[in-house]
Amino acid sequence: MTFHAWHAVPRDLVPNASLPAGMSRRSIMGADAMFCLHEAFPNLACAPHRHDAEQFSIVLTGRMRFVIGDEARVLGPGEVAHIPGGVPHSIESLDEYVQVLDVFVPKRPDILARLRELSPE
Repeated sequence: MTFHAWHAVPRDLVPNASLPAGMSRRSIMGADAMFCLHEAFPNLACAPHRHDAEQFSIVLTGRMRFVIGDEARVLGPGEVAHIPGGVPHSIESLDEYVQVLDVFVPKRPDILARLRELSPE
């Protein structure tokens, strides 16, 4: 499909290995990249983790603290974090609701596996 509407994309609400409690995810796949719209409740903290995919996180709503390697910064709407593949990182949603659009290249196998669980064919 060439066109998508976020409201029509199924939302994963159940905490799992790739989605912490207090966060939801909607995902759109391309040939090599995946777009994930993440929503986080206030005061969510995600443990440090790493994955092979390069990641761009675009904050749409709210403020989120990113720790990438040894660098920490709070980003707000319109700001972007770039996380190279393999670099440890974590997030914290502080005291407000946050929407972040994440772009992963290549597609993350753990998220693909979760999507297969949600929509077995």
